[in-house]
Amino acid sequence: MRPSCHIISIKGKLYCGLTPYGLFIEKTIRLCKPPGRISLIVPTGWYSGARFGSLRRHLARCADPQVFVNLPYDVFEAWVDTTIFVVVKRLKPLDWPRQSACPVRLKTFPKRYKIADIKEFEQETNAAEFTSWFAGGSDQFLTYADTFSAALITKIQSAGKPLKDFADVQRGVTPFGLTEKAAHPHSLRAFDGTVRRYSLDPGPIKYIRFDESLAEPKPERYFKGPRLLLRELISRQFRLQAVKTTEDFVTNKSMQSILGMEGGPDLRYLLGCLNSQLMSWYFLHRSNIAQRDDFPKIVLKETRSLPIHPINISDLGDKARHDKMVTLVERMLELNRKKNSGKLAPSEIERLDRDITSTDREIDDLVYELYGITDEERKIIEEQH
Repeated sequence: MRPSCHIISIKGKLYCGLTPYGLFIEKTIRLCKPPGRISLIVPTGWYSGARFGSLRRHLARCADPQVFVNLPYDVFEAWVDTTIFVVVKRLKPLDWPRQSACPVRLKTFPKRYKIADIKEFEQETNAAEFTSWFAGGSDQFLTYADTFSAALITKIQSAGKPLKDFADVQRGVTPFGLTEKAAHPHSLRAFDGTVRRYSLDPGPIKYIRFDESLAEPKPERYFKGPRLLLRELISRQFRLQAVKTTEDFVTNKSMQSILGMEGGPDLRYLLGCLNSQLMSWYFLHRSNIAQRDDFPKIVLKETRSLPIHPINISDLGDKARHDKMVTLVERMLELNRKKNSGKLAPSEIERLDRDITSTDREIDDLVYELYGITDEERKIIEEQH
């Protein structure tokens, strides 16, 4: 039986949870003699996965990266998404956080591309500063963030505060064994539908036993009253998917509930920020897990850290922007409710689609304004996304 947890020692400290390839990376760095060069093809998850933080910091201290390659999907027959990186072993380790400059080259192939020649690895590469990825205390390797993107990520972070400062965020329960009838005294309505941007399909009526029998129970408040639902799975259009609901039902661990805090912004303001093109661009440039082919997702820690522009209600300009967002998002929710009602003719659906596209654009306009994004920056964001 394969062990579920591997333990290694880095500078006398034990780290648990690394995969076999993570152990291989650590061992390779340890055995290589300066200024030896290391080149590895490994799964992408270690660039941003929470359990690899100690390994990333270890590599950043002990080696100078030169190249990161974001490969297309399905380069190998195995389902896992892979990446290539090249580093040079340092003579002496650095302190963390790393301050010593280290220019790197980034190569990103299109997702469905077929590589025909080795020369393609040297074509259309982008420059980046390795240490800029660690601004704000992060240890993630932002291999999709070239010099421009890294600076813009820092700008967006500076214009916001973590979502956890404005909302209580928690994922649903597991296991999620559903029944068609309320078969137990502790049965509650369960969600067996679909969440998309500004749209909720409740699905068939199902129930779940909601008590201590659950392996990972959550307080009932996360499943009642006004709240946002954020789907863990990133859409095929590489967008975050969230909606507002007031219905009471229990969700599983692939759905995150976002509860507003007293004195905080309206949930619809938060929803507009989360569903914006800017926020999806920001998240996708920070997370390799969100870029993968199979089950690209946003995990709880990442959701809680998303930068939300704070609103000073006593400032007339801020309040006006907040209220405008609430109005636009409410319109967006209503348009999607009408579209999905099943009562409209095709011509009416076409008209609603145009209204939805127009309103979505207005929300994006407002979000760009909130975060101080210039026209030039916006153009590049929309070309990349």
